[in-house]
Amino acid sequence: MSKWTVLPASLMLMVGASATVAQEVAVAIAVPCVTPSEAEALVGAVIPELITNVGGICANALPPSALLRQTSGPFIDRYRAEAELAWPRGRTAIGKITGPDIASMLDSAFARPLLGTLVTPMLTRGIQPGDCAAIERIVQLAQPLPPRNAAALFVSVIQLVDAKHTDRQKPRLPICPQGTR
Repeated sequence: MSKWTVLPASLMLMVGASATVAQEVAVAIAVPCVTPSEAEALVGAVIPELITNVGGICANALPPSALLRQTSGPFIDRYRAEAELAWPRGRTAIGKITGPDIASMLDSAFARPLLGTLVTPMLTRGIQPGDCAAIERIVQLAQPLPPRNAAALFVSVIQLVDAKHTDRQKPRLPICPQGTR
């Protein structure tokens, strides 16, 4: 199964389909693109889980005081508040990617944290401990920004990294080319 089909397959599993059915459905799904604004909302909706995931990857490479390793306090609380605000727009982006059948199941209070757990490994794939100091520096520089701006910055970094891949690896987020929807 390709790396990008993990999200639709995971969502199918979330709603009770078997792994085999989920994989077959995921392979058959042509993943549409989302606008940069929709991608930013999706990242904003899962940013607490994203920070936690990167913090776990970087646990042995960064000191306990690093922002990426914070699991409580003002830094992460700002992103948790933004996640709740971004969720309606992020849910719309997920619905665009997965289709209306899955989108209707995202109204549960458990959908956002569960989705965050499923999406963040795709967004953080390829991060190595040697990358952690640079990522921590980016997070430190983004810290004074409003969380929505930080999410937009992170989407821009993801786009930049994905654009540099020459191995035809699927992008982390299927963001529409400029001028399309």
